[in-house]
Amino acid sequence: MKKGSQPQRGFTFIQRWFKRSDMKKIKWSELYLALAGALHRLLVEGRRERLAAKRLRQDLPINALGEMKLEPGDIVYTPSSESTYYAGHMGIIGLDGKVYHVHPYGPVFADSLEWYLTRFYEGDRFIVFRSRLNEAGMKAAGWVHDHYKQVKFYRLQTNLRSIERNYCSKFIYQAYQFTSGLDLWSRKFTRMNQGYIYPFRIERSSELDVLGTFYK
Repeated sequence: MKKGSQPQRGFTFIQRWFKRSDMKKIKWSELYLALAGALHRLLVEGRRERLAAKRLRQDLPINALGEMKLEPGDIVYTPSSESTYYAGHMGIIGLDGKVYHVHPYGPVFADSLEWYLTRFYEGDRFIVFRSRLNEAGMKAAGWVHDHYKQVKFYRLQTNLRSIERNYCSKFIYQAYQFTSGLDLWSRKFTRMNQGYIYPFRIERSSELDVLGTFYK
């Protein structure tokens, strides 16, 4: 009987040891999650809430954008959001006042401003830019009118000269680059006609002025 009880006591000790070890892991996990959650609320959620409140004070309601007199070549940009698949999206005002934008389901749409805005969700922001160079916007809009039908595929292609395979910000970059020589990105390797033209890069272009910011 005694001989049989020794393995049993050893097995019980091992069970208790592992149980104690698991309990420590659980406590440390709870502590980690609590600390990570607190830091996330402090550093991320708190910052987002402050920025959102600041934007609401600065931005105008979306109906103000509808009442704004936009000119050919003006750029309407929506920063990263769920409706833009977290990539951002932008369109350019054409000679006819419509918003031309290369889209995955297009490949190009020519929307009235009113219809264009319905493509986005509540809470989205819109920033309107205008070129600082006189006549550059008009020339870019003319190029868009003449070339938008050449876009056949929505593709994130590195060839900055290709019109057939295009995406929203690249198309607008081309409209200004091919007419007035304006480089809305100003990156050295664009001189080799290779690279990606991200929407947020155009947002930071020194060649553009901000006309207004709006929220939906």
